[in-house]
Formats: sequence, C-alpha cells, structure tokens
Amino acid sequence: MNRPLVSFTLAYVAGIILGRYFSPYLVVFLAVAAVLSACWNIFSGQDRMRVFIPLLLVFLVAGWLAYNYSLHQARGSIRDYSGESCTLLGMVEDEPLWSGDDLVFMLRSQKVLLKGEEHSVSGRVRVTLTWKEKAEMPVDLSYGQKVSLQGKLYEPKGRRNPGGFDYRAFLETRGIAAVFYGPASKLTFLGISGELSRLQLAAFKVRNRMAGVLKAFLPEREGNMLVGMLFGERSALDQETEQLFTRSGISHLLAVSGLHVGLLAGAIFMMARRTGLRGWYAYLFVSLFLFAYVYLCGLKPAAMRALIMVLLVMGAQYWDRPGDFPTALAAAALFTLVYHPLLLFSVSFQLSYAATAAILFLTPLLQEKIAAFLARFALFFTPSQQKIISSLLAVTMAAQLGVIPLTAYYFRQVSLAALLANILILPVMALVLGLGLVSALLGLVWPLAGSLLNLANYPLLSYILFTARMFSALPFSYREVYPPRFTELLLYYLFLAVLAGGWRVLLSAYYRLHLRVKPFYFLVAFLLPALLVTWWGLPGTGSSALEIVFLDVGQGDAIFIRTPQGQNILLDGGGKPAYMGNIDETGRLVVVPFLEYRRVKKLDMVIISHPHEDHYGGLFAVLEKIPVKQLLTTAEFPETQSYAELLELARRKDISREILREGDMFKAGPSLEMRVLSPPSELFSGTNSDSNNNSLVLHLRFKEVSFLFTGDIETRAVECLLEGNKLGPVQILKVPHHGGYLSNLPQFLDSIAPRAAVITVGANPFGHPHPATLAALGDRGVEIYRTDLHGAVILQSDGYSWKVKTMLPF
Repeated sequence: MNRPLVSFTLAYVAGIILGRYFSPYLVVFLAVAAVLSACWNIFSGQDRMRVFIPLLLVFLVAGWLAYNYSLHQARGSIRDYSGESCTLLGMVEDEPLWSGDDLVFMLRSQKVLLKGEEHSVSGRVRVTLTWKEKAEMPVDLSYGQKVSLQGKLYEPKGRRNPGGFDYRAFLETRGIAAVFYGPASKLTFLGISGELSRLQLAAFKVRNRMAGVLKAFLPEREGNMLVGMLFGERSALDQETEQLFTRSGISHLLAVSGLHVGLLAGAIFMMARRTGLRGWYAYLFVSLFLFAYVYLCGLKPAAMRALIMVLLVMGAQYWDRPGDFPTALAAAALFTLVYHPLLLFSVSFQLSYAATAAILFLTPLLQEKIAAFLARFALFFTPSQQKIISSLLAVTMAAQLGVIPLTAYYFRQVSLAALLANILILPVMALVLGLGLVSALLGLVWPLAGSLLNLANYPLLSYILFTARMFSALPFSYREVYPPRFTELLLYYLFLAVLAGGWRVLLSAYYRLHLRVKPFYFLVAFLLPALLVTWWGLPGTGSSALEIVFLDVGQGDAIFIRTPQGQNILLDGGGKPAYMGNIDETGRLVVVPFLEYRRVKKLDMVIISHPHEDHYGGLFAVLEKIPVKQLLTTAEFPETQSYAELLELARRKDISREILREGDMFKAGPSLEMRVLSPPSELFSGTNSDSNNNSLVLHLRFKEVSFLFTGDIETRAVECLLEGNKLGPVQILKVPHHGGYLSNLPQFLDSIAPRAAVITVGANPFGHPHPATLAALGDRGVEIYRTDLHGAVILQSDGYSWKVKTMLPF
C-alpha cells in the first residue's frame, strides 16, 4: 500500500501475460467480479485494503483488454490475403534500410489488388525488394510516399520447433502483420500519401541531417558507431563491430538508455539555468528538449522509460515532493505498456527494465560491500576515490546481474568480460555522447562547424573500439550457454529480490502468518509442493520414455531420438539444395537451436539416410557445434563436393564413421533396438533415383511399439522390401520421400498397417505430399501429421502406448 502504483503496474503486466497465454473466460469472470466488488466497497465506505484488492483486479483486466485490442490492431486484415501473389498499395512508414542486397522497409497497407478485384486492408507489412540490375534500385524511396508493389504476401511463421524462433510474435511486438517479397522493377511511385505525419517526416529529416554531420569526416566504422550510440540506429553497423560489442558485453551502448537521456537532461538543465530560466519554465524547457530527442530516436522502450523517469524525478524536485525511484519506474512501465502493450514481450523492453530495476534495488547493497572492501586499502585510495569506484562498480555489477539470464535466454551467450569492459568505457561514453550531441546540434545550423567539432570524437571512438577488441579477444570473454528454462529464470529473479531486501518482507509476512496460522498448515504448504515435484519430477529432468521429434525443417528430414537410457540420436539434419544458398542454414537456424534448447551436450549417433542436401546439409552446423560420437551412413558416395566436405569435417573432428547395410542392428538398452532393413549389400542401380532408393530404412522397436523410418525410398526399394517379407506391423510410419507418389504405396501400407504417419514436408515445386498418398493413408484410417501444417511433431512412448503433440494446433 506504500507504493500503490507499483502494485497496479504489476497487476496490469499480469493481465497482459494472461491475455497472451490463458483462456479469456477466466479474465471475463475476474472482470465482472472486480467491478462489482470495487463498486460495492467504494460506495459502502469499506477500508482501503478492501477497495485496493478489487482495483488490482481492474488493472489486471485492463491489461488483458489492452493486449487483445493491441494484438487485433497489429494483425489487421492484411493476413486474409497471405500466400497470394498480388498488387499491394500503401504508404512507406519509415526510412528504407539495406539488408545485404535487399531493400527493406515498413509499409502501412491500404489496398490489395487480387484477380482484378480491389480490397481495402489494414495492417503494417515488412517489405523486401530485390533487383537484378542497378537501374531497378529505388533511390528515391522515403517516408510518406505512396507506392504500388507486385509480389507475394506471407503470414510470418510462428514457433514451429521446440526452442525455435517465433518470428510472428517478434513482428507483432513491432506492430507488423505480414511480410511481402517482390522485385524492385515492379515498384511504382504514386505520389505523397495524405496519411503521413508531418512531425514524423520532420523528425526523419532532422535525424538524417544530424547523422550526416556526425559521419561527414569520420571513418565509416566510427561514424556508424557514433550514430548508433546517439540514436540507437544499428542497421548501418558492420557485423564485425556488432560482434565486438556483443562479445565484450557493451552492446547496450548502442541502445538509447538512461545514460543518454540523463546526460542530455543535465546539459539542458544547465543551459536553462544559464539563460535565466527557473521553476516551471525550466522544467517545461527540459521536457520539450528531452521529448524531441526521444522522438528522434524512434520512441524506443529504453528511451521512453528513461524520459518518463527523468521527468518524474525532476517534477518531484520542482514541486518539493519526495522522489521515489520504484514508483517512477512503475509509472514509466505503465505508461509505455498502455501506449503499446505488446512491447512487454520485446527483448529491448525486458532488458531495459531488468537492468534499471537491478540498479535501483541492488546498487545500495553492492556499493556498501564494495566500499567496505576498498576501505581495507585506504593507503591507495582517498575517500572520494573509494566512493567513485564503489559507485561505478556497484551500478555496473547490478546492471549485469539484472540482464545476464535474459541475455542467456534470448541470445544463448554471456560475456564474462562485461564488468571490466564497462568500467573502462562508461566514463568515456559520457564525453562521446556530450560531444556528439553538441556537434549534431551545431551541424543543424552550421554543418561544417559541427562536423569539424565532431572530429574530436575520433580518438574516443577509437579507444572504445580498441577496448572492445581487446576484451573480445580474451579466451574467457564470451561463452555460449544453454538457454535457461522459465523456472530457472523465476528462481533467479526471486533470489535477486530476496537479496535486494525482499527477505524483510518475507520475514514480516512469516511473523504475521505465524500468529494466525497453525503450524500444521505450514507443514502442508511445504509438503504439497514436495509431493508434486516427487510425482511429476523437476522441470527438465530425464524421463524413462522414448521421445522422437520430427523437426520442421521445410522440405527435408531431421529427426531427433532420445532413448529411455538418455542416448541422443539424430537421423538426418535437414538442409537446402546448394543452388538455394547456404545448405547449412537449416542446421544453424533450426537443428542446433533445438539441440541447445534440449541441452544436448553430445550426440551418440548421427545417421545420414542418404546423401541429398535436404537430409545432410544442416549437419555441417551440428558437427561444428555439438560433439558427435559416431556417424552412420550408407555406402553410397555421390560425386558432390558438399558431401565430401561433410565427411572430411567428421574426420577432422575424430568422429568414427560406420557404413550401414541390410541386416545390421544396434541396441540402446534392454528394450530398444534398431534394425536396418535396406539398402541391400548390393546397392540399387539404374533406377529413377538410385540415391533415394538406397536410403536407409530403419525399424525401431521399443518394447511393444514400433517405428519405421523410410528416408526417401521410391518404388523399387519398396518392391524389394515387400518381396523379401522384411516388413511387419508398425505403429508409426515416417512416410517415404516427403509424401511423394508411390505406385505400390497401398500394398506397402497394407503390409505394415500403421496407425499414425508423419510426413516431413515443406513448400516445394514437386507437389508433395501427393494427393494419392494422402488418399491411401486416409482410406486406411491412418492419423496423418505433417510438418508443413503442424510444425514439429513430438512423439513419446512408454513402450506400450504413445502420445503425439504438435507445435501448431492440430
């Protein structure tokens, strides 16, 4: 009750989370209960606490409503035309950026022309334009222009694999509903849109002019760095510089934060006092300048948080009221989330508020401990030096403690050199920002003078680069880690809360409960969670079940098998054909993130069903990142350079290779065995596709449940299996060749009588899965799971029964 705004903000945040993850019926019930209870308590003159609790429920419901309304607005109606080739009309919403050889910008959609019909639409679209010749480059594209585009519209993909990236949610937090790809040659300018904001147009022009002043006489890298530090604009930074900042733990310097806003506020406040402004006029003057700067930076979450907190603290001083930083932080969060509720799930919002909260609550404790330690070396440090050093160390340590688990969760990496690097760089950052802001402002009226003055930043920026390069080169500076689970994140932040003073609240609550609650109920409260943990096990602990995950890797195969004994097997690794670009992209973006999410420290077996890129391409990334004990392949060796490079990589990694043939068998424990049914010792030759027909066909049996993995076998290999009576009943079938047409598929299905079938398939020009394949499965009552429709298919079995879960709704 001492900080009601903090409680109301937490309730509002909880409502947003409820809106994302839980049923709306619960919230509707809470809404009715909260309104009725609040009205009754207010009008009946009840005490504050009885009014306070219903108000918390009101804020919770408000958060739920705000989330759902914001999500509805973000999705718009443009998604109704996903998957269609169409003409899209709309207004350019920001400054276009170069991404490699593509031009990317946001479009506020207005109309879609499809099959001769015009449809009004709503929703923001991320547009990517490509070109074949330089003459097609749209050099005049800028904010506010109305354009017509031809291409294809897509709905962004959600999370399709465990541990995968949720691209749809990522874009939705930025208010983007769809993505559009098209050629630059089909771009048509239709003039200036009447919907543009003159204020935003002016902001873009001012920022571009200031950026031009800052970059005029500096080398390209240093100039882009400075623009990133001042305006949070990182798109022009080269990949090497981004890596240096990330590995040394100073990437936060490239985001507009409290350091930027606080420095600017202090400078403007001093300027106001020098010009004779006092009281309300000085406060208004500073507020307008700060808002202009934050608006120029694009109203990013960290900048908005810093702006609101600075204004509240300055306002408290002006009105002679006691300042309260936790209340200011809560007010900033509440205002930001009312403005844009989806920001709660953005990485920048979470990192900004986690760092700030940790600084507010942990700095006093850390500063006290560090000061006590430095006091032992009084001969080396004066009291003022001790105060400065302890303050700098405490703030830096607190910020790092606040963001380390989130950094590990989102980026799967932590910097161990961040503390030292920040201590050496932060004092210099104040000079860089101050000099850069003065130069940019001067450049608005006298560009040459501003650019010349900014040259003084060159040695400071070089020092920052040198320090970042030095720390990133240290062997201990940077570590890749497994992403923490939700329960681990929760326990970590609960521990920080207790460390920051929460133990006093817990102790007080214990004493109050001790007087009112009998010891028996305390015993029940502790034993019940212990019983639940004993019954269900701790999150992330092992299981005695067999798990098989058919990953969604598009048009390809990647199947992960975890045996009851804890052995990890990967059957194929997905991949792209060489003509489509990097064949290992699927491994880097899908397979390795999945294995890291599951905390797979080593793979006991990696099996390649046959040497086609869509089955082995992703294994380059796997072998580079994950220790592998054994590589199992067929005897076939095609004349492809990439497959030879993969085998060479395995040799360099000291991974033993074994050739599998019909009749081979290996066991993983007493109840699980895998037999090789094909290819025969004399490989198929002269068929329509020898590589496909020579795929490994594996029969996995776990107690009374059987699985059949068929690779990409075609008609001839199926004939061989049928003729040799090698098949028996199986419960789960991995459908051959991504569901392609097989003339003898009906006989194949009759011989194995599967109850469920998984088709690993993605967008393709081959017509997979073939209608005849789907019909044959459907006629026999086989449950069909498809990775293109259902995402990853996760199958668990205790050896007597099985259950299937899919990443997308079935």
